Formats: sequence, C-alpha cells, structure tokens
Amino acid sequence: MDNIRNHLPDLNRLSITVSTILLAYTLTHFMSIPPLEVGFSVLGIFFNFRINFATLVTILVAGLTASGSAWLLQDHPAREEFDNTIIHWLLPSLTSLVLMLAVNQLPFNAIWWVAAAASGVGLILVLIAEYIVLDPSNRFFIPAEMGITALSIVLFLILAISLHGAETRLFYRVPVLSAAALLVYLRVVHLRQRGVWAINQGSVPFLLIGELAAGLHYLPVGSIGFGLALAGPLYALIEISDDLPDGEKKIPFEKIFWPGLILILSWGIAFFI
Repeated sequence: MDNIRNHLPDLNRLSITVSTILLAYTLTHFMSIPPLEVGFSVLGIFFNFRINFATLVTILVAGLTASGSAWLLQDHPAREEFDNTIIHWLLPSLTSLVLMLAVNQLPFNAIWWVAAAASGVGLILVLIAEYIVLDPSNRFFIPAEMGITALSIVLFLILAISLHGAETRLFYRVPVLSAAALLVYLRVVHLRQRGVWAINQGSVPFLLIGELAAGLHYLPVGSIGFGLALAGPLYALIEISDDLPDGEKKIPFEKIFWPGLILILSWGIAFFI
C-alpha cells in the first residue's frame, strides 16, 4: 500500500482541490456584479474590455488550480530534488480555464452538470499525471507522459472550438491561441526531453498557429473544423521537433510520416464536416 502511495497524490488533497475548483465554476450562475467597461485607443485602434464577475472567477480558478497543484506536490517523495515545480502548474491551470470556458457556454441545466462532472474527472486525471511525471523513475511515468501529451492537444482543440463558437474577435483570438500553442508545445517538449526548454523552437508554433487562426477566420469553416485545422499542425510540430533540442539537424522520414498523416487527416476532416 505504501508503495502505491508513493506513486499517487494524496486522495484527500486531490478531492478538496478539484471540488473547490468545480464550486468556483458555479459562482457565475448564482452571483453577479455590475460589469466594468474599459476602453482606450492606440494608434487609431480602439480596444474595449469588459470586466465582469466571470472575469474575476476566471482569475480565481487559475489561482486555485495553481495553488492546488503546488499543494498536491508538497508531499511528493521526490519533491526535494527540484528547486521549483512551476512547470507542473501550467497544464492544470490551462485545463481548468479551458474547461470552464467550454462548460459555461452550455445552458445551465442537466447538460451543464454532466459537463461539469466530466470536467472534474479530466482535471483529476491531469493533476494525477503531473504528480506522477515529477519523478521519471515512477512506474506510471510512461502512461502519464502519454496522457499529458494527449490531454494537452485535446485542451487546445477545446479552446479553439470554444473561441470560434463564442465568435471572439480576431484581435483577441489570435494571441490567445498563439500563446496556448506555445504553452502546449513547451510543456510537452519539456516533459519528453526531461527538463529541456525549447524556447527557440517554440517560436514556430507560436507564429504558425497565429497565422493559421487569422487565415481560417475568413474561410467557411465551422467551430469543430476550425479547432481541428489548428490542433493538427500543432501536434505535427510537436512530433517533428521532438528531437531538435538535442541538436539533431536532419529529421528522418519515419518521424515525419505519422505527423504528416495526422496533419492531412485533420485538415481533410476540418473542411468536410
């Protein structure tokens, strides 16, 4: 039993963290404050920001998730070997924010509660996976690594679909998706390369995903197609550049084939659904 305990987070801490975050999800349906409009002009371009209770709850959820992740990692057996665990807060925080954005677009009825429960399960899986990968010698490391990679791409897909479905202005949509693509790329490569920060390579998905998002904005693509058309290239870039931080200049054909196939399939599905 103790051997299993050393590989998984404390159940009490995990349940308290997730239940608190899910409780914050419901606040926007039971409380409200008058919105605050903030507008300013730069170089003839007018920027208008609407700060309401949902904005404050979003900040609250991000803070709760980050602090909850740090709390879970405090009793990890390998915790003393690391100066900080900030990298392990990023994906859980992004998970809670993306799921909150997606869930709160649903009507507040039985469907909302089912989606919120599913979000809780997803958040639990992310927190457990981040706890596991803190120690490369953990026997569950490989499944956790695969899970984090898959969940990162799925979260980016949900974010892209949600922003497109909410008809977010292009001026806001592009930087949000570019930043999310960069975070996903850095997190996955950092995990696979055991602590390497691929900052220079990260500029490629940051710029490419932003340009694709801007171009797709003017094409007759639905929300799901929009998300697939961005998630496919992001996954392909992650797989292709997986070995670049080690200094490999030439990428073998077999490492290009499957990412290329995923890219073709994602774009093909995007424009036919």
